[in-house]
Amino acid sequence: MHTVLIDTAPAAGGTWQQALAGNTMPQLSRSLRLAEVIQQEPLLEDAEAAWLTPAERWVCVALGLGAQMVGTAPRITTSTAIAGTARELALGVERGPWGALAALGAGMDLRGLPWGMALPAHLELGRESLSLADPAALQLANDEAGALLGAVQPLTSEAGWLLDAREPARWLVAHPSLAEVVTADPARAIARNVATWMPSGTAARPWRQLLTEMQMVWQYHPVNEDRVRAGRPEANTLWLHGCGVLPADLRNPFVLLGEPPAHATAWWRAAHSGLAVLPASRRPHQLQVVQPQTTRAADPHELKGTIEALDRLAADAIERGLQDHAGVRVVLAGERRWIAFELRRARRWQLWRRADAHVLLGLV
Repeated sequence: MHTVLIDTAPAAGGTWQQALAGNTMPQLSRSLRLAEVIQQEPLLEDAEAAWLTPAERWVCVALGLGAQMVGTAPRITTSTAIAGTARELALGVERGPWGALAALGAGMDLRGLPWGMALPAHLELGRESLSLADPAALQLANDEAGALLGAVQPLTSEAGWLLDAREPARWLVAHPSLAEVVTADPARAIARNVATWMPSGTAARPWRQLLTEMQMVWQYHPVNEDRVRAGRPEANTLWLHGCGVLPADLRNPFVLLGEPPAHATAWWRAAHSGLAVLPASRRPHQLQVVQPQTTRAADPHELKGTIEALDRLAADAIERGLQDHAGVRVVLAGERRWIAFELRRARRWQLWRRADAHVLLGLV
């Protein structure tokens, strides 16, 4: 089976729904006319507030981390001809071990510790709240990362933290306290109230304390002073995400197709790097992940281009899968939930079947 995961969460929210309504996504609609629903998450009232995105939760389900079957889901009713009896999943998962997978992919010794990603980023104080700039836009150089890390190493060593900055854009951190810390991908917090998405609770207290001390060291650090003089944003925080211990018996159920592009989310780039070196499961299947090229902070014109590109890329991925396989599984994952469809090449003759991709994406 070939799987295409279409993850729209990075761009969802704001004017996303309005932009979707103005684009029928004709190429993806033609592909999805062959689809029938096979599996889905229940739609919860506070789904947008979940720490992990639906796409992250689907990957956790595929990895066997924290999913529980709860029965038969109701049929999806839309303006399309797509309908089917689907199994519904209730998820008890709030953490994805993306940091540990990234460390594994980097060839590091996990030491049995919980790991997380610590992404250098810029927080800006507004009139009423903090805002997070896209960490990818920081463009921290190797020498800058090394200098900032060196400045805080006495703090991290004294407190028993492991902090690694071999990749300037994605630092890795390990500490026993991270085992129960729940976090969100930075794409979840962009153009939103950052406080809602910062780690909280007792489990996150050691990290918050360490981060505060590091921020004080970096406030007037020469690296940041040079960046300010050059009109570049300061590296004034580390965004924590993907905390947890990697299960010793974890296997990779995927044959990963291609490398994540530059615009891929931090969690998927981390997961991809680690999954690539994990032992394979007994019956791995192909997986391709398609994500939008912009965040929810994009203006309407950018979103229009993003949806057009997503329409083309997703449809191409599905068609390539159908060329080599009798069926393709397509997972639509938005900001609230994911829905899995099965497409069968044998249904091509059923010309009366139709689907509206923008309507289906609006359901997730």
